[in-house]
Amino acid sequence: MKSKTILIVFLVFCFVPQISYGEVVDRIIAIVNNDVITSIELNKVIVPYIKKINSLGYSGEKKEQALLKIKKDMLNRLIDRKLTDQEIARLSLKISDEELNNAIERLKKSKFMSQEDIEKILKKEGISFKDYRERIRKNLLRPKLVNFSVKSRVVITDKDIEKYYNNHKEEFAGINEYHVFNIFFAVPPYASDALKAEKLNKINQIIKMLENGEDFKILAQNFSESKNAFEGGNLGILRLETLDINVRKAISQLNKGEYTGAIMTDQGYQIFYLENIHKIKGKSLEQVSEEISKKLYNEILEEKFDSWLDLLRKKSYIKIML
Repeated sequence: MKSKTILIVFLVFCFVPQISYGEVVDRIIAIVNNDVITSIELNKVIVPYIKKINSLGYSGEKKEQALLKIKKDMLNRLIDRKLTDQEIARLSLKISDEELNNAIERLKKSKFMSQEDIEKILKKEGISFKDYRERIRKNLLRPKLVNFSVKSRVVITDKDIEKYYNNHKEEFAGINEYHVFNIFFAVPPYASDALKAEKLNKINQIIKMLENGEDFKILAQNFSESKNAFEGGNLGILRLETLDINVRKAISQLNKGEYTGAIMTDQGYQIFYLENIHKIKGKSLEQVSEEISKKLYNEILEEKFDSWLDLLRKKSYIKIML
């Protein structure tokens, strides 16, 4: 259910947590043609990022630099949003109720969610289903603008597909996939030496238990600090190229039923256990032609839309007063 909650919150990202501004006076920080962006608007969208910076333990000048970068980045996103909203209004683009209903039904099917599931999650977030529908409707307008503005300029040929296949043969060659479990002890970036030593001691104790024949999954359930601990540390089936280089190297040297030593990762200390190796056959050009075509299409579409948006920026009146 948690993943479902994250998905819905993502789709209605404009409904960010409200914060108390006390005596802070709202002011205009950007003018975009005939529209304005206010400091309150910007503050609302940067709330999650401020929390992230605070959790990383930044302070002083480093914190100020991080906050300024986030403000500039998010203000540029708000400007782009204003520009696209203006174009959508100028072109009178609409999302019909049928298009909206179909999009919500696709969401339900892809995430195995019922209407009741969605409404329960929205209720917890304090969002009505009517407001949720309108946010989805608004989110669907950007793809429609992309299609209207640049889709006709995107052409993928058979030569393009063949060239991509030949240049990325490693993607389509036969590969191994690894069913991996882990035991995890969190070490934040700002952790003290004492905390690091404590977590290292804990994971070394786990290794001794494993050496004495104790079951990896049971140890994960009892001691791991990861959210997947209740599943015995199950990370699912992974491809090595998606992993950190040190983790990748360690797992590649395991046989089925073996575990690594303690590995320090960006998140903390981890031990990995290899449950099984699945061998995946390679794919021919014919088998992946449609897949490559879609990938190239989306990449070029995004590039052309970015170029179109840059041109729109140049033609627009934009004044930043951050």
